[in-house]
Amino acid sequence: MKNFYVFLTLLIIFYSSAFAQRSLHPDFPVTRVDFFLTLTDGTVLDCTKFIPTGTPPAGGWPCVVVTHGFGLDKYSELDDAQSLAQDGFYSMVYSMRGQGISTGQSNLISTLEMNDLIQVVQYVRADANTNDNRIAIYGGSQGGILPFMATCNGLNVRTIISDLASPEFATSWIENGCVKMSLLWSLSYTSNIVRYNSQVGQYKNWIYSKSQDKWDSLAHYIPIGRDFLDQVSNCNVPILIENPWQDKFFNVLGQIKAAYILPYSNYRMYFGAMDGHGSDYNQGELDYQSQLLSDWYDYWLYNIQNNVMNDNNKFVYGSSQYPTGNRNFWTWSHVSSQTWPPAGIQPVNLYLWPGNQLLPVPYTGSTASVSFVNDVIDTSVTMEYLVNTEFHGPLFDAKFAKHQLVFDTPALLQDCKMAGNITAELFYSSTANVFCQYNFQVWDVAANGNAKLVTRANFTDRDYSANDLNENNFNGVSYSHIFKQGDKIRVVATNLDNQPLYANGTGGDTADTFLRTNPFVLPVLNRGTNSIYINGSHQSYIQLPLSNFVIGIRNISTEVPASYKLEQNYPNPFNPSTKIKFQIPNRNSITLLKIYDILGREVTTLVNEINLPAGTYEADWNASNYSSGIYFYRLITGNYVETKKMILVK
Repeated sequence: MKNFYVFLTLLIIFYSSAFAQRSLHPDFPVTRVDFFLTLTDGTVLDCTKFIPTGTPPAGGWPCVVVTHGFGLDKYSELDDAQSLAQDGFYSMVYSMRGQGISTGQSNLISTLEMNDLIQVVQYVRADANTNDNRIAIYGGSQGGILPFMATCNGLNVRTIISDLASPEFATSWIENGCVKMSLLWSLSYTSNIVRYNSQVGQYKNWIYSKSQDKWDSLAHYIPIGRDFLDQVSNCNVPILIENPWQDKFFNVLGQIKAAYILPYSNYRMYFGAMDGHGSDYNQGELDYQSQLLSDWYDYWLYNIQNNVMNDNNKFVYGSSQYPTGNRNFWTWSHVSSQTWPPAGIQPVNLYLWPGNQLLPVPYTGSTASVSFVNDVIDTSVTMEYLVNTEFHGPLFDAKFAKHQLVFDTPALLQDCKMAGNITAELFYSSTANVFCQYNFQVWDVAANGNAKLVTRANFTDRDYSANDLNENNFNGVSYSHIFKQGDKIRVVATNLDNQPLYANGTGGDTADTFLRTNPFVLPVLNRGTNSIYINGSHQSYIQLPLSNFVIGIRNISTEVPASYKLEQNYPNPFNPSTKIKFQIPNRNSITLLKIYDILGREVTTLVNEINLPAGTYEADWNASNYSSGIYFYRLITGNYVETKKMILVK
């Protein structure tokens, strides 16, 4: 729970800073009014409004209703609302039902709370101080979901700003049969923070239960009255959407889906780093978001013409990359795109191979599958026990053990960008009965060996018969990341989707700063050996949305050759690409394949691999950036060195 409160604090800091840069409007004196608003069902909301003092614009003051996140109350937004009023906006905040000192019971972000918001807007319209045609609603998480939901259900306001939200947020909490840790946290508040209604109060018990019917109940009730993707086409209100890729609550995929449904002219979307829901802190990205928010208000509420509705900025997305900095956060940069996915992004299938290899070609050998163990040492252990240990330490280790399989691509020959939705194609079987789980983590392994988690894809089969061979294709967590030249893409298959507790001081492995050692999704507690099939008609792979994906090497045969061999490149002469095949009969400490020009100067390194298994390999060289002429390529592995000539003709 401590981590969730840290998130809330960071969210408050972000929203407070979002208004700090506004300077286009005078600094108005403000009148504050605290009051209670009684809703049609008798629920009483604790409210505060701020009214600028002075002569309002024609038609009345433009208005912003600021809505708070789950487990907070109006006091988390008071400073923001007051700042808005000082900028010339009538502003209002309120504590949602079952939170703060408002009465009623929370239904965990649903149409019930949406209808409360609609009544709040009706109150604002009736206030003589407001311009009824200039009303905006702004909030994040719960506060971002409800205005989006309301405008999809007929609420007509000038604009909304929806942060840290998704039109399928409820399903996102239980994506692919899994239960996110963040859902459990959201259901664990004490009554002085959130007062749940009777059904929501049962959700936590259902999560802790091993009973199949409790999961069935959770999967049935969670989306009802919460998901609204099927209603997004009804939203005709201009909307600014801002979401972090690293959201530990809601997959950005929901907002990407919304982009294909919303009227094209009415929205702008930012995906990247934000202070909330477990995302990295990045000041440059926060500054951009702050300016975007300011420009959005100016355009829609004060008719100030600026660049905010330029179609070139329809999608602005940040990408993480090495190096890492303070608190092991990534470096971030952002670009814009008129379309999604961005131009140049193509789906690339990365197949799981024996020998810890991850390659863009299917495996054709004889190995049928690879396996890891869901090692429940004590079969009587409860989920609540594991949660209380935060999934680490001697008490945890005595009950549950983490196992994993690691697969790496060869080093990338150039920077490669990932942007969008990842998927997994999984052929699997398990010795466990009823429940089995497969978690896939995507890592960036730097050239110096440091590795850091990028994103993941999780799947739990909750209606499984032991030893059946099944297939499932499922979505992972959407993301954008730049893998640098020389880095490797790593996929880890594991029974526990968390991160190590330690850090090596150079940007390497570390516990997640938000989840700590807790997993992204709760594990299953059925012991079993989980197999992943990798050959023939049962080829498992991870599909990543990539541009400029070029690797230095492919294993085209695992059969052990009789001797070392470096073959002539083909085609030769070539323009601009060629392939180089070589064989190694033994695993050697290092294998190098280098390119030299006619003067003997090193041009590039195609292969730089440690402990490469015996087999036949093929490497690509794209010489688009090089001039015509004679080049040499040299293989160095063990005591074997051989050089051959090739000709580039343009």
